[in-house]
Amino acid sequence: MIGALGFLASLVLALMLQVVDLPEWAALARPAWPLVIIGYWALYVPEAPAIVAAWLLGLCCDVLFSAPLGQHALGLVVAAVLIRRLAGIYILFPTWQAGLALIPVWGLYAFLMFWIDGLTRHAADATLRWLPIVSTSIAWPICAALLDTVRARRARRRSRMRLP
Repeated sequence: MIGALGFLASLVLALMLQVVDLPEWAALARPAWPLVIIGYWALYVPEAPAIVAAWLLGLCCDVLFSAPLGQHALGLVVAAVLIRRLAGIYILFPTWQAGLALIPVWGLYAFLMFWIDGLTRHAADATLRWLPIVSTSIAWPICAALLDTVRARRARRRSRMRLP
């Protein structure tokens, strides 16, 4: 079982990283942090409520970015469901290869954001919509390794407490 506090802390951290102010050149290539965190929990921790968390985190993103209500929620839920469905395949890869194998999921998320923006007539530069896919793929192995380390430490601490 995962720690609820660690799960919630990672979701809040994802939101904070998504809204932190960056220079314009860096903001264009900002990884989709909520997508990375939800993807991690959906892939590596099957008992985590990743689908519900994806919906709630997406609604928070919609409010924070003044997006149409449900835009990010839909994208994150679709990504979480796909990752959960394909977890049996992705789990076979090392973390860095899983990041490459997840590029179609990142791309689908970016496409959904672009498509909904088009339907709601929000102006967006089409070429810049795809840049976060690259940065998200680069951020994936780093975030997965950090979250794995935190989970492993917690498990070791818990096992030490149970010993007589």
